[in-house]
Amino acid sequence: MTHSSDSAPLLPGQPSSSKGRSKPPFSRPSYRRRRSSFDATVYNAGTVPWIKEDEPTSEVGAQPDDQKGLSLAQILLLTLCMAGVQFTWTVELSYGTPYLLSLELSKELTALVWLAGPLSGLLVQPLIGAFSDKCTSRFGKRRPYIFVSGILTCLSMLGVAYARDMADWIVANGTFEDDESQKAARRQWAIIICVSSFYFLDFTLNAVQAICRALILDIPPLWQQDRVNAWSARLSNTATVIGHFTGFMDLVHILPFFGDTQVKVFCVVAIIVFITTLTITSLTTKEQVQEPSPEDVDQPWYHTFAYIWKAFRFLPRPIQTLCNTQFFAWMGWFPFLFYSTEWVSEIYFQTHPTDGSNPDEWARGTRAGSFAMLCYAITSVVAGVVLPMLVTKDGVSKHSIFSLKNIYTFGHIVSAIALLSSFYVETVTGATIVLTTMGIPWAIVLWIPFSLVGEYVSYEDERKKKSITPANYGAVTDAAAPSSPLPKEADEEQNQEEFDAGLILGVHNMYIVFPQFAVAIIAAVIFVVVGSVAPEDPAHPAKSGITYVLAFGGCMSMIAATVSRYIVRVVK
Repeated sequence: MTHSSDSAPLLPGQPSSSKGRSKPPFSRPSYRRRRSSFDATVYNAGTVPWIKEDEPTSEVGAQPDDQKGLSLAQILLLTLCMAGVQFTWTVELSYGTPYLLSLELSKELTALVWLAGPLSGLLVQPLIGAFSDKCTSRFGKRRPYIFVSGILTCLSMLGVAYARDMADWIVANGTFEDDESQKAARRQWAIIICVSSFYFLDFTLNAVQAICRALILDIPPLWQQDRVNAWSARLSNTATVIGHFTGFMDLVHILPFFGDTQVKVFCVVAIIVFITTLTITSLTTKEQVQEPSPEDVDQPWYHTFAYIWKAFRFLPRPIQTLCNTQFFAWMGWFPFLFYSTEWVSEIYFQTHPTDGSNPDEWARGTRAGSFAMLCYAITSVVAGVVLPMLVTKDGVSKHSIFSLKNIYTFGHIVSAIALLSSFYVETVTGATIVLTTMGIPWAIVLWIPFSLVGEYVSYEDERKKKSITPANYGAVTDAAAPSSPLPKEADEEQNQEEFDAGLILGVHNMYIVFPQFAVAIIAAVIFVVVGSVAPEDPAHPAKSGITYVLAFGGCMSMIAATVSRYIVRVVK
């Protein structure tokens, strides 16, 4: 028990402080206060204060008697928004580069356009997460941001699809000396509109994705986080497959009233899917209205940025260990995502020599890479269905080895083996097997990290609701502790601020974005080094730079597997 410094009596012979305040008659404890309310001993203790010990506990969690969970229908309606977001991403990923090149944009500038992805992830997701965490709208914390960001995303997609038409309209209202200058102006305007729309699309779609993920973490109780995030991953993977199939179809022939080009029709279809899924989730999901916090009133404009920086520096231990793992994991994933299709096509042309004059050969090589990616997407869907079933069955884990943590490590090991084996693959069939295998860890990386984040966020929310402070939980208290913390202790107390789901997801995403910049630089160095080394035997060409980049990714995945063993989980 502690006393306020104003009421604590002086002991005999105890001198007063220079400021007129009583000096504690005891020494300061030798230990430091924790920087967050998290205490690993509580997480690893096997029980949580408000869950009875005789209730079944598991990696996925059993339903406590006093907590009503979501039905399967409610889970599907809640996570449906992620399917719409992922379907929309397939438009950009499938047609982005070919469409930009069709506008006669150079490959160097095309590469700069793709910087929109990491930039938007680095800037938008933490900001939009922090802003939505503080939102007190009567419609909820997340849905107002979903609505606004969704509208801007649709406008951005229309800008991409109709860039040429807008350029024609602008040029038609101008005067030019000859047809060549008019054609050049039309091309410049089309590029400006398309590139601007691409950047705007990346920023707004990243915002929608961040808010949808935060909403998925907000609604379910702690014991249902794994199941809900597993369904989110399943729907996302399914949307990826459907999106690729849609892109392969002759949409102009099937839906001519949506546009006269494949990109136009695909964008219109994506907008319809996007609006439909977001609307269903928004109308069927009930959020609790957040009351304004006195601490947030009249905060300066830069408070949000300071809030993000503070979260980045003082992440709770469970989130920090997960972010460390994610950093190395995505150092392995980006080489695969950037270069896997080109790697398959490269092997095809090595095994099917061509002089480049036959366009059918190039088309077959490209289709070989596309087919391998399709197999990869299908595998991720199957794995996303099967793996969660191994973990859960009526709230009880079937086998102790099938924990989220073990499966997460297993995914990194599979990824490492597959990427390292690329060094020995010399056939299209072998390359297709490698890509197909990568679908398993991809299903895991879309599921488990967000389940772990959801567990922590739900744990903290339920802890605050129960208002129970177990022994040794959070900041250390002692009957012999000084009643007024010293300045250094006071600073550490201030670092115990709790962070909501939106901001935690934003900071977590920063650990995914940083590797993208690092891989771009490292890959460029590898390409230069490998390209400068001449093969010893011209009859047997040396491994390409892409192979070394993929092998580098395998090494990073192995490091991620090691770091993942230090992840601290919520035990329910």
